[in-house]
Amino acid sequence: MKIEDIKNPELKNHINMIYMHGENQNQKAIDATEEEIKEYIKDNYFIISIEDGKPVKIPYGNDGEYIVPIFTDEQEYINGMQYFSLNVMDENKDYIIEKRDCFKKLKEDPNFLGYIVNIARVSYIINLTLL
Repeated sequence: MKIEDIKNPELKNHINMIYMHGENQNQKAIDATEEEIKEYIKDNYFIISIEDGKPVKIPYGNDGEYIVPIFTDEQEYINGMQYFSLNVMDENKDYIIEKRDCFKKLKEDPNFLGYIVNIARVSYIINLTLL
């Protein structure tokens, strides 16, 4: 599979719906949309930034906690790498195309908080309850 073949507009729509439901304080709709996200990410491929064959970990908090960036399409990956370069985090970074369960061991790590979607826009964190 090529990077240009990765497209996840449905996930972007789900994320936008989460924000809209949040603005309307509609927790029931948020929960329903999160369930849709949970089902969606099981069956779809994403671009995962790696370094030395391991997912790139971004510090989040003060206790060694971290998140792992994933990208929904090629343009978001390019934007993300530009973001990394602005923060001097892009050296030796590469990507793979995988389903998110590629790194199942991450779920066992108490410091892993989840995946951030399209980090340059800080759009949404897929937390452990959705994995």
